[in-house]
Amino acid sequence: MKNEIINWLNNIEKHDGIPPDSVVAFNLGLIESDQGFMMYFVGAFEYSEDNDDWACIEPPTKSYRYLKLPDKVQNESWENILDLCKKALTELELDGTLNKTLIRNAKAITTGFDDGELVKIR
Repeated sequence: MKNEIINWLNNIEKHDGIPPDSVVAFNLGLIESDQGFMMYFVGAFEYSEDNDDWACIEPPTKSYRYLKLPDKVQNESWENILDLCKKALTELELDGTLNKTLIRNAKAITTGFDDGELVKIR
């Protein structure tokens, strides 16, 4: 799943460029849609470690800001999906790969389902 995430982030950068420095936090949100489990990408001008409301941003309107998770994980429970995404993103953060993407300057990076708590990656 790590390669899919990196390729997806690189594709977003090709379409939108590098976000301005005023975008300090990114949420790689998770949803279950008619197409299955998906990740989406949003940025925010503010971040609070104590309050997840900073990530309550309008969902993306551009389809390329959504990533359908690999078929091999689609039959997993939402809890396992969250764990798999957290693990993949944490590994990408720890090995420095996220620093080579459009979110390299982020103060904070999170993931999580819209109706749950966010998991901090950075």
